Amino acid sequence: MTWRAEIITTWTGTGAEDDANRPALGDDYALKKFEDVTGQPSANLQPDPNLYVVRVECEEAVLDAIEADADYLVLWSEEIAEEMP
Repeated sequence: MTWRAEIITTWTGTGAEDDANRPALGDDYALKKFEDVTGQPSANLQPDPNLYVVRVECEEAVLDAIEADADYLVLWSEEIAEEMP
């Protein structure tokens, strides 16, 4: 089953074409989908503390691993039957 969650993550990448800004969470875990839900341009995200919120879809085992990882904070999660549009 697929789970949806909002998670606080740092971002990584230089912003260059071959190294786009992206959530570090996506480099560390196999996510089906993710989207930034901070509602602001990446240029406005402060480099210190370098945190923002992403909404993800992933398998239950992946979510369990993220919840156990001290580098990330899961704000909420729910089991879903369908994927994000």
